[in-house]
Amino acid sequence: MSENLSLSKTSPSVEDIKKDVLEFCLQPRRKEEILHYIQLEPRPYNYKKYIARLFQDRYLQHTIPQNPRSGLQQYIVTKKGLLYLKSIS
Repeated sequence: MSENLSLSKTSPSVEDIKKDVLEFCLQPRRKEEILHYIQLEPRPYNYKKYIARLFQDRYLQHTIPQNPRSGLQQYIVTKKGLLYLKSIS
């Protein structure tokens, strides 16, 4: 996670988490890995709030798009996600 999140005494913003997730997903990652990385429990609410939202907004994509429910499914950053990361750096 980014240094400012780990040192912050307040809750990280959704934008901070978005940045961290996209950076983490430069390599394919399972949803459980992503939630663990941002220090959240693997619960449906957390998945919907962070991962599913980034997927719906096309910042993340499936590694197996033809089988979205695959147990081997992972997420990786899209070109749109890369452009976002570049724009904030």
